[in-house]
Order: sequence, then structure tokens, then C-alpha cells
Amino acid sequence: MKKHLLHFTDNLLHSYSTLLFMKSRIVGALLLLCTLFNINIAILGVIAWLTTFAFARFIGIKKEDVVHTVYTYNSLLVGFAIGYLFRITPLSIFLTIGASILTVLLSYTLFTLFNYYLRLPVLNIPFTIVSSIIYLAAVKYSALFVDASYSKDVLNIASLPPVLHGFFSSFGVLLFSPYDIIGIVVIVAILLYSRIIFLLSVVSYFVGISIFALLKGSYSQAISDISSFNFILIGIALGGIFLIPSKRSYILALTGVIISVFILDAVSVFWSTFGIPIFTLPFNLVVLLFVYVLRNVGYPKVNNFIKESPEESLANYLNFSRRFDYFTPQPFLPFSGKWTVYQGFDDKWTHKGHWKYAYDFVITDDDDKTFSEKGIKLADYYCYGKPILSPINGVIVEASDSLRDNAIGTVDRKNNWGNYIIIYSEFGYYVEISHLQTKSLKVKVGDFVKHGTILANCGNSGYSPQPHLHMQIQYLPKLGSETYPFFFSNIKQNNELTKNDLKINMKIEPVSFSRKHNKILQFILDDSFIYEVQKNGEIFSEIEFKIKMLTDGSYFFSQTDTNDRLFFGIENSKFVFYSYDGKRDGLLKYLFYGLPKMPLIKEKGLLWKEELPDELFSSKKGWIMMLIKSFKHNLGGVMGNYKMENDYTIRGEISSMKLKSKIVLDKNKGFREIFVTKDNVEWRLSLKK
Repeated sequence: MKKHLLHFTDNLLHSYSTLLFMKSRIVGALLLLCTLFNINIAILGVIAWLTTFAFARFIGIKKEDVVHTVYTYNSLLVGFAIGYLFRITPLSIFLTIGASILTVLLSYTLFTLFNYYLRLPVLNIPFTIVSSIIYLAAVKYSALFVDASYSKDVLNIASLPPVLHGFFSSFGVLLFSPYDIIGIVVIVAILLYSRIIFLLSVVSYFVGISIFALLKGSYSQAISDISSFNFILIGIALGGIFLIPSKRSYILALTGVIISVFILDAVSVFWSTFGIPIFTLPFNLVVLLFVYVLRNVGYPKVNNFIKESPEESLANYLNFSRRFDYFTPQPFLPFSGKWTVYQGFDDKWTHKGHWKYAYDFVITDDDDKTFSEKGIKLADYYCYGKPILSPINGVIVEASDSLRDNAIGTVDRKNNWGNYIIIYSEFGYYVEISHLQTKSLKVKVGDFVKHGTILANCGNSGYSPQPHLHMQIQYLPKLGSETYPFFFSNIKQNNELTKNDLKINMKIEPVSFSRKHNKILQFILDDSFIYEVQKNGEIFSEIEFKIKMLTDGSYFFSQTDTNDRLFFGIENSKFVFYSYDGKRDGLLKYLFYGLPKMPLIKEKGLLWKEELPDELFSSKKGWIMMLIKSFKHNLGGVMGNYKMENDYTIRGEISSMKLKSKIVLDKNKGFREIFVTKDNVEWRLSLKK
């Protein structure tokens, strides 16, 4: 019963806070209290919400559905609209119930259509449509009584300058209460919850009003127009909700505000014919147009994972954009052993123009020579005849090995690529490998190959003065198509993992995959691990970490006594912790500190660097940094250094945070011990058998 009541209360308060694109019980409670200044709005709003909740359940809509979790606020607004105009009577209650049912049906239908066909949010279109219908229909209902039961002036501050009165009342309009005190409470709620939303709402209002005044020729007339709350909603939605907060997103938001001025005036002229307000029509139209176009033109900062606040959305974006790359192809090296980069991207010889994104590799000795003896024979070259491996899982779409290898110092200018293989990756791109040895193919067109499959041998065919291997990524299957950026996955240089910045003469080699570590870090649903916690050598507590899963398939460690969550997965032969969601001092954080990413490899002594999310270390004033970062995304960054000390121990150090860690893997599954020293406090979590 308690659980159901808590879910019910959360849903109600979140519906109120969603009016301002927020998800906060505190903000929701403040907004609910604000509506109590007008009892008609307060009661009919709650009746509308209850009707939505009950009717959705009655017709079989699940409680997890968006009608419950997101779009109940549309019904809430409909209730406010009716309560703002009419007194509470049996007829107005009946009207509210009917309008709420219509809102549920419309919300669900529009969500399905918009989500499936347009990939767009519904916003509060259902509220705008239903409220317009009700206001038009109410003209015929003589039994409805227009409200005049309370003094409106008591909620205003007489001494305020007109510009501040217009500013505050515009915020109050969001709750159908265009009064100074209500607006001030709303602004305070916004400021407490999100400084980014606060900044956007203030700037958007004054930019919109200024353009409004410029066109009307009267500032006083502009600030008295209560429809200006649309400027606030547009600024918040575009600058902080549906786009990742950034300088460009802020400019786009203000552009949307300016455009909405013309729409607002045009719509108000048309709507006034029917004697009804324009509600949020300009807001809906502008935001949907911007989001639709930006999504389809590939604007990189469309927010596809909307979090509870713009700050959280920004932190999530920075975390994944810095630590993970899901767009750039990441093949493995096409060989085993140690090879040398002979030519890189946009290099000094042939990698130019459309073909600049490619690598050439050779094998060199301790003197950096590519050959033994005099180097006049093909066999003198270390890489000649060496096996070439598939760098990806894919299908062979083209292959040829009929051309003869060139004598040293000569090139085939007619057949630039020489003998070659083109493989279509399961991720949608093509890999071209060129200059192969004549008659060395081990595969044929149509074969499916896995990473590591032997394809052919390194040769000296085509435009190649000495034996070497050429590899490029392209998005067309034709030989010699335009190349695109890529980087190699799981490679090392001098026993240190390196990433995508390969230079001439760098000696690199692939790391060896460890099935043992892969097995140790394979977790299944409901796996449970109980740890004894020590703080500075003294027993502090006992905790349990349990493996759970979200409906989208995301796995996470959950600390059972706090519900803190640490999301993880395995990708590209690495175990990774994606993100942390929980208390600032949660113990799951220490596991993240010690092992943000671990290559599943065999090499002892291997070193690597990994960036950690800034929010793991944020203080109570972290919001200041997030506001600054919204203007400069590359600011900050916390880097950790890690070492595979032996088969089961990984040591780490984050110098900037004066933090040291040691993670000891269990020989069967998971983590046997977790050591973290931070701020001169040593935490030790030991797995209990």
C-alpha cells in the first residue's frame, strides 16, 4: 500500500514539475501550492489529473506508459484552463472529467503518431487542442459561471516597476495565475532546480519582449501581453531540453524565440475572432519545427537521452562523447605482432584528398630498417609474405590477387591498389586492404569472416615501391572509394594502450584477448555480492551489490540499501562502467574510480589512461562548472592512469584528485577487493565468501 501511495504521489508531483520540463518532487510541490491561491484551478487541476490516471488504467494503459509518466501534465493544464475561467460547479467538474478523457485519448494517439513517424515529442499539443475545444464549446453552455470569487490584486506587488510586473506575471501564467507572487515562486523553483533553465527563461523572455516592443512600437504594450510566456517555454525547450546545452543551442533557442514573435501575433489575430486565447500554440509550432529539422539534418547536439535536468543531460553527453565513440569505425589491426606506421592520415606521400584517411604499415628492425641484407629482393623485406588478418567481422564483397608483385623500386601506375580485399562490416562500412601478395588469397567473395581470420599475405602489388600494407575505411564498395576517419581498437605501443593518434614510425601491435578476464567480468541478472566495508582499517559496515537491469536492457550494479546505480557493459573487448546514478558519497563510486574501463587482455604490466566523468567528483557548487561548461564543452576533464599489475590486480591513480585505487579481481567472478584512498581516507571493500 505504501509503495502504491508513493508511486501515486510521485506521479502527481512530477506531473506538476513537468509543466516546466522538470522532474522534481520539490518543484512539483511548490507548483501545487501555488495553485492553491486559486481554489478553482487547484481542485479542477487535481480532478483532471485523477481522471487521467483512472481512465488510463481503466482502458488498459500500463502505469509505465508515457501517458502516466509524461503526458498527465496535459490533463493538468486542461484542468487549470477550465478552473481559470469557470467556478467549481457540478457542470464544470463534469466538463473537466470529459475534457481529461479526451486529453488522454489525444495524448496517446499523438504520441504514437509523432514518435513512430516523426520522432518528435508531443509537448502540450493535446492541452492546446482540448482547451480550445472546451473554450469554444463553453460559449453555448449558459449554466457555466465565470469565476470572480477572489481578489486578483492581492497576489500582485503594487510598487513593482511595469517591466518586473510583466516579467513575474509571465511566469505566473504558466500556472494560469498571471500574478507577481506566483511568478516569483515559480522563478525561485526554477533557480533552485536548474541554473541553465533559469538563465534560458530570463534571457528568452527579455529577448522576446524586446523584439515584440520593437515591432509594436511600445514597450509597455509588449510587457502587458500575457502570451509572452511562450518565449520562456521556447527558450527552455530548445536551449536546455531537446538540445544539449551549448553556445550554438542557446543561439538556436533565441532564434526560435524571435521567430515565435511573428507567429504569436499572427495566431492571436486569428484566434481572437473566436474569443479564445492562443495558449501554447506558438511554443508547440516553433519547438517541433526546430527539433524535426535539426534531427534530420544531423545536428550533433540533439538530446536523444533527456535526463531530469539540462545539467544532467549535459553531463551525460560529455561523459559519453569524451569516453565513447559510437560513430567512428573502430576496426582491429589487420596483423599480429609488432608493425610500424609507414604513412598516416593526410601524410606526405599518397594519402591526400579523398584518400587521406588511410594507414600504411611495414615491419622494421631495431635500426628502423624495413629490410635485411641489401633490400633489393622482395624476400629481404620483413613484412613481405606475412599473413594479413581480417580487422572486422564481415562479408568479402570484392577480392583480387591476380597482379604480380613489383620489383623493388618499381610501381604499377595502372593498377594503383594492386591486389586487394574489400570487406563489408556488420556496422555498415567497408574496409579496403591493398597491395597484397600475388596468388595469396585465402578467402573468396561471399565468405563471412571473423576478426582474426587470415585473408592473404602482405605483398608489393600496385602503386607500391616496397612491400607494405595499406588499409582504409570507405562507405561505398567500389575499389578506391573516398575514405573516412577511423581508429584502431585495442592496440598498444611500448606496453601502453594507445588510441587514434598514430604517427609515422610508431611501432604498434594488437593486444591479446583474455577469455579468463572476459569470464570473470560476465555478470548475470540477480548476481549478488556482499562486501565488508572498512574505513581506515576499521570495520565500517556491510553492503550488498546486486546486478539489475532496466527495461531497455541496460545492466547495472545496485547498492541495495541506497538504490545507487552503476551502469556497466562489455564492448570492443573492454569492460566499461558507463555512468553512476546515486548519492554523492555512495560506495559504488569507488568501483568506478578504480576501474572506469578495463581492456580484457592478457598482457601483464599494460598501462592505459581513461577519462572519468566530471560529475563523479563534483562538489555542492558543481552547478557553476556545469553552467560554464554549457558554453565551453572541452573545459575540464579528469584523467586516470591505470596498470594491469598482474592477472588479477589493477592499480589506478587520479593525480588531480589525489586518489589512488587498487582493484583485485575474484578468480571466479567479479571483484574480490576494492581499495580507494581519497582525501587521506582509505576505503576497503572485501568480498565475503
